[in-house]
Amino acid sequence: MGDQRFGRRAVLQGIAGGTTALAAAGLLTGCGGNVGGAQQPAPADGKPRRGGRLRAAFTGSSTESSSVLQATATPIDYVRARIVWDTIGEIDGSKPVWRIAESVEPNGDATVWTVRVRDGITFSDGRALTAADVLYTLRTFASQPTTQSAFLAGLDAKASKARDKRTVELHLKGADGFFDLALAQSMFVFPEGTKDFAKAPGSGPFVLKQWSRGRSSLLAARKDYWGKGGPYLDEIELLSVTDAEARLNGLKAGQFDYAGALTLPTTRSEANNPRLRISTAPRELWGELSFSMNLSTDPFTHAQAVEAVRYAIDRDAMVRTVTLGKGEVADGVMGRHQSWYDTSLRPVEYDPDRARRLLSSGALKGTKLSIRTSDYEYGPLEAATAFVEQGRKAGLDVAVDKVPAADFYTDMKSLLGAPIKTSFYHPLPLPLALRSYYGPQASYPFTGPSDATLNGLMRAMSAAVGDKRTGAVHDVQQYLYEHGGDAVFVRVPTVAGATQAVRGVQAFGFFDYPSLRDAYLAS
Repeated sequence: MGDQRFGRRAVLQGIAGGTTALAAAGLLTGCGGNVGGAQQPAPADGKPRRGGRLRAAFTGSSTESSSVLQATATPIDYVRARIVWDTIGEIDGSKPVWRIAESVEPNGDATVWTVRVRDGITFSDGRALTAADVLYTLRTFASQPTTQSAFLAGLDAKASKARDKRTVELHLKGADGFFDLALAQSMFVFPEGTKDFAKAPGSGPFVLKQWSRGRSSLLAARKDYWGKGGPYLDEIELLSVTDAEARLNGLKAGQFDYAGALTLPTTRSEANNPRLRISTAPRELWGELSFSMNLSTDPFTHAQAVEAVRYAIDRDAMVRTVTLGKGEVADGVMGRHQSWYDTSLRPVEYDPDRARRLLSSGALKGTKLSIRTSDYEYGPLEAATAFVEQGRKAGLDVAVDKVPAADFYTDMKSLLGAPIKTSFYHPLPLPLALRSYYGPQASYPFTGPSDATLNGLMRAMSAAVGDKRTGAVHDVQQYLYEHGGDAVFVRVPTVAGATQAVRGVQAFGFFDYPSLRDAYLAS
């Protein structure tokens, strides 16, 4: 995806961000361990140590920006934004945890949501944060070409209002029982009337002191931060390093204390390095690889062709080769391990003979496929290449259409129109992910326009409230499992690395762009 892939990637992750995450659990665990347990052991006195500078390396690009409106454009910008600007809320597990908001509640049919703003929060310039600031923030994000705007598409910004200094009344264009999840997607709050968004004061635990595009930024801790816990560090230095192998090498050489978004191949040899901790995201935050088939384009206008591809995928082999044995088989649809997920679903059985029979007659005889893919990140190209041989065993003539990384997502018309392409789905709360890819409001309909049945199920899901929400999500998943064009076949772990001294880094929905709010150095 080149310079533009991160903005889109952020959106899909829940933005840009958010999907399930950890509560008070530390991001880093022992070598190769999964995140999700207790915080790492503290120093001997049992308390996080204060002071020091953390040096952390993340992916950057020439599109880096200090603007709050572009904060999700690259991973390094995203990490910085999370400690400069507090958010309305963030995701813990599959539920919102409110930060600036004290509470977020819907009316009976989820057409109006009331946000109660926490008292006593101040921006870094001393101004008190009020409901007017929250409303101005949401109106700005909704009206600008930001990643947050996709989640605010249903907001009636004009009808919404601040009832008093601590209460915001948000009116929607239609019922949305999942709007609380949308409000927890990196809604970085800035002061009412802000015009220079590159210098917008934040209410977060750090302030930006120095910034150099494509190189680094230096942040200093606020002494008057409103939140509990951190900041424990005096300073955080963020280093822009595009190459994953370079980030790992810098960590090994002592140039960095933390390195985000490492790849499975780069970390394969470091599992037993006593000086490092290579950490794996919790399973709900893993990426998911799919072959997305456009159901409005031949040969996938024929249900037998979709079935044939699903039966032709050797998922166990994909785990061994693409994820180096570290991943897991997927069930055919996205969102496994989230609380919203329908656990009755099972992986499609590998059956090349059945696939061959489905393709043996009529219009499908001699079917040839060209999978549109790229190496914008690790996984999609490797999976497409592996499927060439798997397809041959099932009677499929498969070719790989490798597109330059910079063009894969920028040429969206060609991508959406391709009969079959690789999709790497980054974690996002499942109800939001489903709306991003399917139904009448889909931003990225990789499998083509949804049919009337799916559109109806999607509308019913959006209108569901309370205890009915999970069942409505399951209804959509069941339909996609049986009739959809996505074949989600493998789940890919996300990994990061750190020295043994680093503690308190937390995912809160985004393992690749973690929260450093409560990070500290144990020694």
